[in-house]
Amino acid sequence: MAMPIEVKDVERVLRPWLGSLLLTSSTLVADVACVVMEYAPYRHTFAQLRDCISHELLTGINRITGGSMCVVQDNYRTKRLTLQDMQSMTDDVIGLVFDALTPFSANFTKLNEYALHEESLAAMRVLYQKYRSFFSDEQYAFLIKMIRSIYPPERYVMWLKA
Repeated sequence: MAMPIEVKDVERVLRPWLGSLLLTSSTLVADVACVVMEYAPYRHTFAQLRDCISHELLTGINRITGGSMCVVQDNYRTKRLTLQDMQSMTDDVIGLVFDALTPFSANFTKLNEYALHEESLAAMRVLYQKYRSFFSDEQYAFLIKMIRSIYPPERYVMWLKA
């Protein structure tokens, strides 16, 4: 079963990182969207999906930029993408899958396990937003504390309200 993720969703997530020029002049968005849409929980783990997305992004951007990893963002500034940028971008894309999950116990277990073992703001965001009832008050407060202590505010200020 294909994930209910659309190309426009992937484009929306990648635009702040890569800019409109790169996204509209290449097939990168469609290529990444194919990887995401082909995810099946019975065939792949979240870590395997993350690795596939990361590989598609890294090789695609490297090919498009001729190895420079420099992109022109929508504010007309040139940015050289770092390894941390690539990891954050990958996490933002996999967050689309996390958002599409139905909030029930099996998905909570998989998502929580992933969040405990991988550095994933997207996993913690979805746990915070959609799985509140699965946590005790202390666990939920700890999740919020971890988000605030690990990530800069600009990464969570739009959605972390507690």
